[in-house]
Amino acid sequence: MEGVMRISKVAKQLGVSPHYLRLLEWEGRIPPARRDFNGRIYTPFDAALLKSMGIGARPRKLKRAEEVLGEVR
Repeated sequence: MEGVMRISKVAKQLGVSPHYLRLLEWEGRIPPARRDFNGRIYTPFDAALLKSMGIGARPRKLKRAEEVLGEVR
């Protein structure tokens, strides 16, 4: 599948650890990532969504996915 990234690459782009992304997913604060046999996979859209939700090197109040997608529409 083209354009997919592993959790480590997305985490590096966002400036966080893969563990942090897994924790946010487990807590239900971010949408669950798709999975293949080797783990979580993200598309460029998924990475952009996480960034627009406020996931990144500078902590701030996280937005819910619905809020971000509502702003786009």
